[in-house]
Amino acid sequence: MKILNKVKEFLIDWVWQLPQNICGLVYKACIKDEITKHFDSEPNHCDIYLKKSNGGVTLGRYIFIYKGYNDLLKVVRHEQGHVVQSRMLGPLYLLVIGLPSIIWAATHKWLAPSKDYYWFYTEAWANKLGGL
Repeated sequence: MKILNKVKEFLIDWVWQLPQNICGLVYKACIKDEITKHFDSEPNHCDIYLKKSNGGVTLGRYIFIYKGYNDLLKVVRHEQGHVVQSRMLGPLYLLVIGLPSIIWAATHKWLAPSKDYYWFYTEAWANKLGGL
């Protein structure tokens, strides 16, 4: 049974989520000098990297988070919600969640200054899936 679970996990991570996992590996290579710590997260089976620069991003099974957040656990849970979205949406994740989320992060203060960052559908859904 353990072997079947490993095969299933591999297929979900490396076939179904291939585009975002490749992006995660490329991003990790690009910011390798900024990474200060690595955690392997259970039960989500994802890799969490703390980094020196601001912001957070989830690409497949890879989470990259600024190490100086006040409530780091809350941010981790939010990003783990994005991991769940990635596993649900597979190759559509980058179009349905990734791109809109990046655009929202860059423009929300200008487009909707009265709205909380987590109001946007990509972020609200990630919070819900992360148990927040």
